Amino acid sequence: MGEALMPVIATQDELRLTAHPLQRAGAHAIAVLARASGPEAVTGDQFQEVVRLMISDLVATSTVVKGSAGWYLKGVSYNLWPNCALHYKNKCTPAGISAWRSMPPAEEWPGVPCSLCGRAACAWYGNVDVPLGASVEHRNTTAPGHRGTPLCFPCVSSFHALPYAFAAGGGLLQGVHSWDERFMARATRSAVPANRRSMAVRGDLKRGSGAFAVEFAALRALRWWDRRITAGVQAIQFSNSTRDMRFQVEDMDQALAEWLRSTASDSGRRTGFWYLAQSQASAKVPGLRMLAWRAFNQPAVIPSRAVGWLRDQITVTGRIPAAVPHLAPLVRTYLTEVLHVLEKDVGHVTAVARHIADVVIADGDKRLKKFVVATRRPGDLKSWLRSEIADWAKKRPADAANAPFISVPQWRTLFGSGNSSWSARELLFVAVFEELCARGATVEAADETTTDDDFKSLDTIDQEES
Repeated sequence: MGEALMPVIATQDELRLTAHPLQRAGAHAIAVLARASGPEAVTGDQFQEVVRLMISDLVATSTVVKGSAGWYLKGVSYNLWPNCALHYKNKCTPAGISAWRSMPPAEEWPGVPCSLCGRAACAWYGNVDVPLGASVEHRNTTAPGHRGTPLCFPCVSSFHALPYAFAAGGGLLQGVHSWDERFMARATRSAVPANRRSMAVRGDLKRGSGAFAVEFAALRALRWWDRRITAGVQAIQFSNSTRDMRFQVEDMDQALAEWLRSTASDSGRRTGFWYLAQSQASAKVPGLRMLAWRAFNQPAVIPSRAVGWLRDQITVTGRIPAAVPHLAPLVRTYLTEVLHVLEKDVGHVTAVARHIADVVIADGDKRLKKFVVATRRPGDLKSWLRSEIADWAKKRPADAANAPFISVPQWRTLFGSGNSSWSARELLFVAVFEELCARGATVEAADETTTDDDFKSLDTIDQEES
């Protein structure tokens, strides 16, 4: 072996994080299995030990009958590594599996750089080892005449580690990714022990983890995190099966990720979050899971669902529900921190809210209910405000001086064009009730019961770290 080749070979047990989310997830899983603080901290000996562990797990599952404990990993192999050694009798042996997962000898290397990290590639790889496709338009096969994707051994081993980072469910592998490395490391440390337990005891892939499992896992990971998150979060679902290849990435931006994290770390927001989740429930999906899905797919809908939930309760009872003192301030923070309602608009809306609180307190529950009903549609709110403008001029409180009930800039904030006006009207609703509660309005007694089992486990950290 020539001296020029030695430095190249020496790098083939050093993990590097690349721009590929799945490679990154697998590299973090290897770090967890190696009991290292992160991929960059994995030593060469630790890396080789993890490779041997992954081979041992494959050998153990290779002889298990479908439906028996321990078959789970083999089931995953059909979605992750089509046509691999596990699927052929003549290759499904300890020697065959080891040959599949071992680094090719240096003399067989293709002489090209790894397509992910730039180091020397040790082989060309196809869909037997690597999820190649990014969507249904990119079929999961190697094109005729193309030798595959050149990868170094640490990068291809990172792909091999995906079953430890991602869970199987509904024919897909599902997992959480982020460019915040510390958060990614913590989320993976939570996922690996659960996935290893599945490999040891499960005999099928049918048992799911409830509705929107990957989005819920991301929400749980965020609420476990105890420091500011510096990047967005992705919920990834994919299948590398040749028959039904799929790849889906849902993105949550950094502002929303940090806001969700804060609902666990900030004691003032925890109770409000409990009510927020209740407000998101659908007929078939519990509130927390629906909230998790909307955080990735409909973030702008979250405050409107919360406001609508409060509006329905007030319309029925005519009273201020127990959720208001907790949920109204939380919705305000969502509108300002996540949807970025401008500070000047907050000032306009707050001023109008104070005036509305004045007339509601003066005339009691009847006026409150009329305001709540009017907020259902912009046209109805306009009509209600116009009727109040005239009354305000006649009955203006002594401390209001010559201030109008609503000024032209305030009106434009509430009813101008674009999404900002919609957010301003949602803010008006919660600001009125914040003002009423601050003035001592009567609030209904809280109901401390819940039937949503997800609440029982959301903030319970699995202490087993593999």
